[in-house]
Amino acid sequence: MDYLHYRYKNWRPFEYMNLSEARKRVARAYMRQELRDKEERNKEIKRAFGG
Repeated sequence: MDYLHYRYKNWRPFEYMNLSEARKRVARAYMRQELRDKEERNKEIKRAFGG
């Protein structure tokens, strides 16, 4: 999960690792929701273009 925050949120590598466990839990939940949202948008785009 720390790589996803680095890749998509431009967090420095140890920024996620240094969070408390409670904050990591929240960050993971938000990242999972963002990934679901992106997947849904991709499906909508494919449907719109007949893919």
